[in-house]
Amino acid sequence: MTVPAEFSRMFDFSGKAVCVTGAASGIGRATAELFADLGAMVYVADRAEKLLLEFAAERPDALRAVVFDQSSLPSVEALANTVGDVDVLINNAGVLLYEPLSELNLEDLSRVISINLTGSIALSRLVGEGMLARRQGVIIHTGSQVVYNGAESRSVYAATKAGISQFVKTAALEWGPQGIRVNCVAPGRTLTALNQHLLQEPENYAQALKRIPLGRFGNTKDMANAFAFLASDAAAYITGHTLVVDGGWILP
Repeated sequence: MTVPAEFSRMFDFSGKAVCVTGAASGIGRATAELFADLGAMVYVADRAEKLLLEFAAERPDALRAVVFDQSSLPSVEALANTVGDVDVLINNAGVLLYEPLSELNLEDLSRVISINLTGSIALSRLVGEGMLARRQGVIIHTGSQVVYNGAESRSVYAATKAGISQFVKTAALEWGPQGIRVNCVAPGRTLTALNQHLLQEPENYAQALKRIPLGRFGNTKDMANAFAFLASDAAAYITGHTLVVDGGWILP
């Protein structure tokens, strides 16, 4: 069966510029690769310089590396200036903190908020200026399924991701009339470096799988597909939404 041309065009990013932060590994890398496959020129940004440059060197025709640190507002500004008038911003950079609330180090509190919340909002604001001027653009943040059910020892992480989901709603309300869509992808358990330890702990891994109706952890391609959908014209009438991609984890 031939795929209708109109449907194919919805996922054609040829001639478009995309910026993906946190792109040196994991979900960010898979997302950048997918947008490149769909024809986009992709700015890949991360603070892991060696990994980032190695990644960009694999596809010099499609990837442009920008080293940046989302905890530094001057660095965020520099990134925004470098990428200029991108069509799509994938605001994926973030950190995960495992720390019981009673033992929370206040320096960790400040660091996680600066990266996951302050830096993400600042980058959206700065890149959004060009989108507002052109009256078009798409911004998608990475959230988390922990927003919906909490998670022990991740109070600060969960709070920042809840903040992102609420920011997305407000930004969508304010910028929708100017043609800008703002959404969020909330991954569930995903096989990235952060969760690889579970594979070495059979009991914990099996226990986690019991919670997921689809019977498996997500992979980075699952998440990349969600970002591409929300950025595409197939999602032209979706804004202010957090799309949970978790295999059903939050259902029980």
